[in-house]
Amino acid sequence: MKYYLTIDIGGTFIKYALIDDSYHLLETDKIPTPNTLTDFLTHVKELIATHKQQISGVAIACPGQINSKVGFIHRGGLIPYLRNLPLASHLERVSLLPVTVINDANAAGLAEARLGNLRDCSCGAALILGTGVGLALISDGNLLSFRNLQSHHMLIGPTTNDVQKNARFMAQKDILNLRVRGIESLLQNNGSAVQFIHKASDHLALPHDDGQAVFKVLTENSDTVLIQLFENYCQEIAQLILNLQTVFRLERVVLGGGISCQPLLLKEVQHQYHTLLEENDHALSVEKLTLKTCRFYNNANLIGAFCHFKDLKLG
Repeated sequence: MKYYLTIDIGGTFIKYALIDDSYHLLETDKIPTPNTLTDFLTHVKELIATHKQQISGVAIACPGQINSKVGFIHRGGLIPYLRNLPLASHLERVSLLPVTVINDANAAGLAEARLGNLRDCSCGAALILGTGVGLALISDGNLLSFRNLQSHHMLIGPTTNDVQKNARFMAQKDILNLRVRGIESLLQNNGSAVQFIHKASDHLALPHDDGQAVFKVLTENSDTVLIQLFENYCQEIAQLILNLQTVFRLERVVLGGGISCQPLLLKEVQHQYHTLLEENDHALSVEKLTLKTCRFYNNANLIGAFCHFKDLKLG
């Protein structure tokens, strides 16, 4: 059986695993994300070299703006030193293996669209909660980008025929672009699971950031300040979902990232979302949508990176 190395580059850790053609993950592990480009490239090359005899290719999920066809990182998002890095071609020259690179949120969205909780969904979104917040838009098993919004059925608002549809789209294009830029900004600045865990751990006077300890106290329902911090955090996520609904006719939203493994997260985000809908009932003409966690939780990026590899190199 063939195996591939799949790598998820995050702001805090680099996760990696072997994966087979049936999307089974083996030997999952992680290392801290280095602080410099030199150290980063050294660590990634070492991972590839360690598994070289077992693998037939490398699939990478990475934050930032990426040309996924050639694996070029234009902007590294929360890892600035990745800016203008031809990562795929560089690693291919060194390893003599095929390498692909895709945005990490898009990887998660692709995994959920093909194999998870966004299957058979004509318009859905994946919100990946980590060091920052990533967003992937999907339609019928494929990814959609903010810069490719010609699928008018995704836009909010009624239309009656193609002429009116096109006229409406062109008339609202500038407003849409402003909304999109606002959403992209919100993704970078709010909803960070890492920031929430840091604030919560600091409040609890923990020796280091510890998500498990934070949620243990939340489950005990004994710390009112911590509960308020958590409710505020979940309200940020719910507000983001509602903002997305003002632009797109979403049917379903899934939450990913390590924090999504905590059952309290989905429960509280659903509560905050329903509360916001009730409070804005007269101001917004949106329908209540389905909220779920990613089927693959924090492994969605790894699986989606391989989905992209198969599309590009094995399709």
